[in-house]
Amino acid sequence: MVSLLENNKDIDEINFYLLNDNISQENIAKLNEACETYGRKLTVINTDSILQRLKEELKVAPWQGTYTTYYKMLALRNLSFPTDRVLYLDGDTIITDSLSPLTELDLDGYIMAATYDCVMNEYKELIDIPATDYYYNVGVILFNHKAWVDENCEEKIIDHIRNNRSGYHTAEQDILNVLFRHKTKYLDITYNFNSGFYIYGVKESFEIYGQSSDHYDSYEKIKSVMSNPVIHHCMGGMTGRPWEENNIHPLSDMFDKYLAISPWKDYQKKEVKLNKVFAIQRGLYKILPKKIYMRMHRYSLKRYLKRRNKIAQNRGR
Repeated sequence: MVSLLENNKDIDEINFYLLNDNISQENIAKLNEACETYGRKLTVINTDSILQRLKEELKVAPWQGTYTTYYKMLALRNLSFPTDRVLYLDGDTIITDSLSPLTELDLDGYIMAATYDCVMNEYKELIDIPATDYYYNVGVILFNHKAWVDENCEEKIIDHIRNNRSGYHTAEQDILNVLFRHKTKYLDITYNFNSGFYIYGVKESFEIYGQSSDHYDSYEKIKSVMSNPVIHHCMGGMTGRPWEENNIHPLSDMFDKYLAISPWKDYQKKEVKLNKVFAIQRGLYKILPKKIYMRMHRYSLKRYLKRRNKIAQNRGR
């Protein structure tokens, strides 16, 4: 939030809508303080009714112990905005430049805009998406609110969960891709740049995920954006995340820069113990030649996704 505020003083009006999942009153006060410092408005959304619906009516299983990731799908219809243009942001993003071009992006005929996700083609086929189709990352979404409501997107999601499948490995991201990928506009990768390209390298990421410019951004495009994306997506795993103690994430210094000018400037990073798989992965990442590591990563990732997809299917209906 602070990175967005700091780098978007040129936009006349920005309103934040926070989907609240047990955030402490102390932190809500700090969120309000951050917005007030920059003359912006924060609206905190109570999500109790959404949580109850997911658990009791739809019988959706939690994703990694929480339901938070599902909230955006079921909150959007009933919220009132001063514009039809609604930018959703995951909490693990850092904004380093102006978002003003998004205020003019033409969304006519689309319910949302998103960047492509660096996902294995083999995984797409596990959820009945052709390997040659585009697959989108939903950590950053520019919604066309009017189209979302007019095309009854929430009702389509509910019907799919009830009558087709509720359990997916990447939760709402899979659902939104299965249902709406053909109504999603391509958003330039600068607005959702995967930090994995810094961690593994661009060429190496293409090898791991089996990517091709036929269904993903080109190698040249990624390299051209890499030096200065507008939105960084701090994905990680074995690197840890920038807010964790002893992380080796490539965006840790960038995160610390905005942390230092935020109401959380005195925050003490906490140690997060890596699970066994990530601990082994980090060790191999540090010692193995990159070429060997990438082959091992691709092999283990394919097995992992297949296993997790089966678990998700069994968890859902």
